[in-house]
Amino acid sequence: MASIIPRNKKLVVVYSYINEEKKRKQKWDSFSSKSEANKRKRFIEYYQSVHGSVLVPDEKEFAEGTQNTDTETSERISLSDFIRIYVDIYGQANWSVTTYRNKKALINNYINPLIGDIKLDELSTRKLSKFYHELLDVEEATGNRPTNGKTLQPANIKKIHDLIRSALNQAIAWEYLPPTSTNPAKMAVLPKIPKYERRVWEIDTFKLAIEKTEDDLLRLCMHLAFACSLRIGEILGLTWSNLIIDEQSIENGTARLTVEKQLSRVSKNAIKQLREKDIIKVFPSNKKNKTSLVLMTPKTDSSRRTVWLPRTVAKMLVQHKEKQKSLKKFFGSEYHNHKLVISHEDGSPVENKIIGKRLRKLCTEFDLPKVEFHSLRHLSTNYKLKMTNGDIKSVQGDTGHSKADMVTEVYTHIIDEDRRHNAEKMNQSFYESDLVEKNELDQNLKIMSIIQSLPADVKEKLLSLDGEVSETDLEGLKV
Repeated sequence: MASIIPRNKKLVVVYSYINEEKKRKQKWDSFSSKSEANKRKRFIEYYQSVHGSVLVPDEKEFAEGTQNTDTETSERISLSDFIRIYVDIYGQANWSVTTYRNKKALINNYINPLIGDIKLDELSTRKLSKFYHELLDVEEATGNRPTNGKTLQPANIKKIHDLIRSALNQAIAWEYLPPTSTNPAKMAVLPKIPKYERRVWEIDTFKLAIEKTEDDLLRLCMHLAFACSLRIGEILGLTWSNLIIDEQSIENGTARLTVEKQLSRVSKNAIKQLREKDIIKVFPSNKKNKTSLVLMTPKTDSSRRTVWLPRTVAKMLVQHKEKQKSLKKFFGSEYHNHKLVISHEDGSPVENKIIGKRLRKLCTEFDLPKVEFHSLRHLSTNYKLKMTNGDIKSVQGDTGHSKADMVTEVYTHIIDEDRRHNAEKMNQSFYESDLVEKNELDQNLKIMSIIQSLPADVKEKLLSLDGEVSETDLEGLKV
């Protein structure tokens, strides 16, 4: 195992190895950034798991060694053969188990069958552009599920392109392609991705939904998504050790939760290939399938965060914890004590598809606009941006977005909505009020005309009247 420790404003990756004299030594590798240090740590652990406690070369040296022992020269190697090397080196060192599974599916379903035989040095920008557009007519792979007749969408084609571009970058870095060559994927033309806007409830609809639902578990998940801007996997991955909800913390406004893991269903093969990298816990299962339910580390460093809890939500969690204690006593030895905040009555983990199904049922039952659970996180972002008058950084701290522009995109929609309201307000305050003033002026001029036509004695009588005088009153005086 390798460790990362701070030293002189740098991060040092420390690991042990056995030298040629059979003595244990330590190696220290310094890096400027956390991502570089993590990348090196993962590669060291991967390399030593394969080769034992030996001195670990840097990634490029290892790639060159693999190249030199390959049965084909770099000029003759096919794309599929190179991608195998790319996955073994780059993928295993950098990808999470979910990313590994998803990218392997893209390779096996689309890249290798369709262009895998093309030699690496024969790939061109034109060929890749043609390939991407032909994918629009390729039926979508559904795994073990029945085919649905749908073809690949531009968003998935973009994922295939990103994978090929990354692989070819490494091919140049590892000199499978000339170091002076340009990545042929760099300027490839992709099908345009149509703009998709996720349907998000209005705040009044959310209030109605949490009032109407009788599903306590769903209601709590909805509150956590809205109040804390959490993803569903982050909600389902919370354990009680992540929460500070004692009475004093609630009263002084410091009740909070820490996001440090998420619940996911991942490929057993990916877990094995990556030697349980990023996996915190694998939940036991009696079912024989190709996937496992796991607790794993968040997908980005920014996803690790602390979020402060509104008092009302903190008190809900206290009540939920007491209810869970009662269930634990009721089930006794049959209770699965995984210490999850969100769990079935017997303590076993709840999958995200179950929460999604319950939300869809709620929408149908009360004729609410149908939304995905993830949209509640968008609603939370919308609400907090309005509440804070556009404090993007504080909202980003809650959402865990790695880039501020992910939040500003939501903010743009809010600004557009406010601009629409501004147009309505301007119409009411200026244009409609101007029309009212004109009508009042016309009325006053008419009244003045009538007054001028009155006899002197009637004018005297008019002056003796209290209050406002209408046009009808004046007509009566004339008579």
